Amino acid sequence: MSKSTGIKPRVYCVEFANNESPVLGVVTIAVVVNRTNKPIVGRVMGGSSAINYLVYMRGNKRDYDDWAALGNYGWSYQEVLPYFIKSENNRNKDDVDEYYHGYEGPMTVEKFKYTDPNVVMLANAFEESGLPIIDVNGEDQIGAMIVQATARNGIRMSTNAAFIRPVRNKRLNLRIRTNAQVTKVLINPTKKIAYGVRYFRNGRWYRAHASKEVILSAGALNSPKILMLSGIGPRRQLRALGIKVLKNLKVGYNLHDHATTNAMLMSLTNKTSTQISAINIIREVKRYYSSKNKDGPLSATGPLYVTAFVRTPFADEDETVPDIQFHFDGRHLREFYSDPTTYLSTSIFPFSYYDSINVRPILLLPQSRGFLTLNTTHPVFGQPLIYPRFFTDQRDVDTLVAALKMVVELENTRAFKENGVEFVRCPVEACQAFQWGTDEYFFCLLTRYTGTIFHPSGTCKMGPESDKRAVVDPRLKVYGIRHLRVADASIMPNIVRGNTNAPVIMIGEKVSDMVKEDWSHYS
Repeated sequence: MSKSTGIKPRVYCVEFANNESPVLGVVTIAVVVNRTNKPIVGRVMGGSSAINYLVYMRGNKRDYDDWAALGNYGWSYQEVLPYFIKSENNRNKDDVDEYYHGYEGPMTVEKFKYTDPNVVMLANAFEESGLPIIDVNGEDQIGAMIVQATARNGIRMSTNAAFIRPVRNKRLNLRIRTNAQVTKVLINPTKKIAYGVRYFRNGRWYRAHASKEVILSAGALNSPKILMLSGIGPRRQLRALGIKVLKNLKVGYNLHDHATTNAMLMSLTNKTSTQISAINIIREVKRYYSSKNKDGPLSATGPLYVTAFVRTPFADEDETVPDIQFHFDGRHLREFYSDPTTYLSTSIFPFSYYDSINVRPILLLPQSRGFLTLNTTHPVFGQPLIYPRFFTDQRDVDTLVAALKMVVELENTRAFKENGVEFVRCPVEACQAFQWGTDEYFFCLLTRYTGTIFHPSGTCKMGPESDKRAVVDPRLKVYGIRHLRVADASIMPNIVRGNTNAPVIMIGEKVSDMVKEDWSHYS
């Protein structure tokens, strides 16, 4: 590792006087808390689309072509593109590459009406550094973009709002059970046919029976858990828990996620539009909820809605493929430096109000793989045991170190200089033994303050029958069990190079056609 990046330090440790914080009280607003070390999942109608960053992102064309090259017929980019288009109602036709977008689907996609001033600054900095401003969901992905969101007129559009709410009281064949936890797929042990599910609701056990098939869409953490509780999974693990093995499959393996760090902050000199007092935040919240036109800072997500896709020296030989995505989120310096490890689980501020910006270099295609197993103490109601095994492949951490060094170079742009933006060169607590800006410091930052943007994938891997780690076939049918499919991020053989919400919606659109095709001859 080199000893220094060669960049002259400008902003060093920040000391806070007692009167420097604008927040005088504690205000509980727009917060996702994870105080119990449980996985953050969307336990609400619409799933995690109800709590995510709202970023509409599809990934790279190569992602899907690679899926197809692994033996997953029907999953090439040209074959999945119609399903992205089908669900999309893009309301910024002039700002995107028209060929790649849809305008009549149920899912509204648009740019926020409110523009955070630092979003423009960051976009300008990337453009000045040589990165083009493009539609990253269009022909090319290497570039920067003020992203589009799954929102409509300043209000989040979850999959519940887009797909379920409009038909909830109109479809006689749709029944919804809330506050229900599925614990098992019911499978005939002799014929190996799925015929329903068992679930727990309001202190009682129930069964729901399927006349045709069961589709499991519980996400990359809970779909494998339910399969294993149903007797589908690694033989040794299931037998150790006394679960009868119906099919020995590599369920729970191939776990990977978009790793990043939570501790790379930029200081801001112009904070008048992003940092306000607690009482003014309350007033803005009340104004937002009472107004017909949802506008202002709370109708957007601060600096989160600018992104950039870049290539480090460790990138694939294919020059159309990025290996790093940059996201940015607002932070509060004082609260962050008091305890960086718990900041995200205790912060109470809306994304729109902040006094510094955290840079998230996101590893787009990690080589490291983890796994999850059933909770040996409480297998049914306990959280699964998750072993992410980030950075067990050296290439992953090398790529992220290179990305951090790249983003520091933005300090040399006119956009940063004119706005007085500089990286805070105060080493975080666990990395004070290293000089800020060195490879050693960045390595420490990544491994001691590892983060994720919650895109777990791959735990019910899709693959041909020859793939010994495959759980579902290219029609998303579970191997060895009839009338059972999985349809969520768990089926991804490799995670997509970008946010996963839109790709999961695409998977849902595609599997719906598969179901109709497979059962059409029974009509």
